[in-house]
Amino acid sequence: MLSFRPLPIMSLFAVVALAILVAMGSWQWRRYEDKVRAAKTPPAEMTLVEYSPLPEGLQLVYGVRDSEPGWRVFAPVRDGDTVVFVDSDFVPGPEAPSWRDIRYPRALTYDAPIQGASVRPGPPSVLASPPRPMDRIWYDIDLDAMARTAGLGQVADYYIAAPYVGADGRTQANPFARILDPLPPERHLGYAVTWWGLALMLVGVYFAYHISVGRLRLRPAEAE
Repeated sequence: MLSFRPLPIMSLFAVVALAILVAMGSWQWRRYEDKVRAAKTPPAEMTLVEYSPLPEGLQLVYGVRDSEPGWRVFAPVRDGDTVVFVDSDFVPGPEAPSWRDIRYPRALTYDAPIQGASVRPGPPSVLASPPRPMDRIWYDIDLDAMARTAGLGQVADYYIAAPYVGADGRTQANPFARILDPLPPERHLGYAVTWWGLALMLVGVYFAYHISVGRLRLRPAEAE
């Protein structure tokens, strides 16, 4: 016969902690599935023909290209009544430059059509470093907040990952056209396993402690 007398306060904290650990693991698992699905699905292509550049609205988003940290240049353009950000350049280096020192991409001032992958970013990650809106520095993509910072008004819920133009004038494929953040899918899978593993450890410690203090034990059935 099982005898179990749970400690009330410890049980309350254990239930709350268990719910948090399971939720974090589930969230990372969803991120893993989303990225695996995105990697298998070709990005939707988009072309903007008529637009007007907005040079005063530049934003910088942290990214890693070929294992090199740097800053993606998000340049806004106006398409009708809507502002669309264009991921148009990459500035290498771990230290964030001043957006005022970044030249607005020339390719967006020639009235040539803008072509690239249409990317709808997910919600900003809770694990990302805090942004610096006054400096227009972002560690995850938040299109609404980026537009508000520059006073741009209504913004599209997607951005265009256009090809980058190298120093030699040649275009290069945008390495961020298929991913939503620098972390590969396998990293999210590892995080999910870690959170769920901690949840199992918590359950084990909880019951082990109750056994050690005599609050959980098997008692022989009483004879009739």
